Order: sequence, then structure tokens, then C-alpha cells
Amino acid sequence: MARTIRRTRLAAAAAAVAAVLVLAGCSVANPITTQDPYAPSDGVRVAVTEFVSVENLMILTTGEGEEGHLLGAVVNRSKEDVEVAFTFGESGGAVPVRVEAGGTVNFTDAGITTESVEAAPGANITATVEMPTAGAQQVAVPVLDGTIPPYGDYLDQA
Repeated sequence: MARTIRRTRLAAAAAAVAAVLVLAGCSVANPITTQDPYAPSDGVRVAVTEFVSVENLMILTTGEGEEGHLLGAVVNRSKEDVEVAFTFGESGGAVPVRVEAGGTVNFTDAGITTESVEAAPGANITATVEMPTAGAQQVAVPVLDGTIPPYGDYLDQA
């Protein structure tokens, strides 16, 4: 009888060890995706450098050809001041944004706008995000209007 109890305990311990190994293997094969940076809202995220990123970039406008209001922010995690330039569409002028070392520039707070948006709300517009030390990247930026709360509030403030 003692052997039966010992074998049962040994089998239970082996099953527990096997279960732990199998479950631990799942986390090795499936990386934790919540640790990856992503755009949690309607805008897009652009990693300009390892330390400089544009978060939640989008344009609000009342219509195609109208003034555009930028939403989002440039985050500078580096130890140097940086300047990031944005060009929207093919004929848009460059919109420079200077960010201090370790700082953030919120486009809404800074009142950053573009003269004219070449796309209607609901479309995407090609934007070039450029930094002298990192080169240029093209990204599709969503164009939205004030129909989605709270975006109408931003257009009303302009």
C-alpha cells in the first residue's frame, strides 16, 4: 500500500511539473504584445528615432481644401533638443515642431495647423515626417471631422 501511495504522489508531481513546463512554453512562443508601442486612438504612431516619436497623429478639418488642425504630440526622450518637420500632401508646406530635450509638444496646446487639407474627412493623407538626423518617413495620416466626439470640440476651439 505504501508503494501505491508513493507512486501516486510521484505521478501527480510529474504531471504538475509537466503542466508547468507546457504552460511556461506558451509565453516563449507568444511574445507579450501589450509591451509593443502602438497607436491606441484614431491617429497613427511614427517612431522617428529610438528616442523621438510622434503619437496619435491625425488631422481635423471641416472639409477638403479647408484649414487642418493637427492632433497628437511629438515626444522627445533624448537628451538633446530636436526639430521634427511635417509635410502633408504633395503641395503642403513644411510644419516644423521644435521639442526640448525630454519634452513633449502637444499639437492642440501649440495650436499647430496646416493651411489646406488635400483630402476629405474619412480619407488618409500622405505625410512626410522628417528629422535632419534621422531622415524622412512617409505615413498615411487619417483626416477626420467633428462628427466623432470629442473632435468637434477641437474644431470649435479653433
